[in-house]
Amino acid sequence: MSTGGKARSRMYVFVSIIFIVGLLLAGYYVFGKTPGETETAPASEVLNPKS
Repeated sequence: MSTGGKARSRMYVFVSIIFIVGLLLAGYYVFGKTPGETETAPASEVLNPKS
């Protein structure tokens, strides 16, 4: 009895799950953690304040 077909289908499921998880992580990084203003001042401003 050949198990090649069963192994192949499970491999496709495994690869698909990894691909979907990767897309979710990339989407979270792009849309959830959008770059913007930092909450802390840069080190140069801490050492030499402008005002």
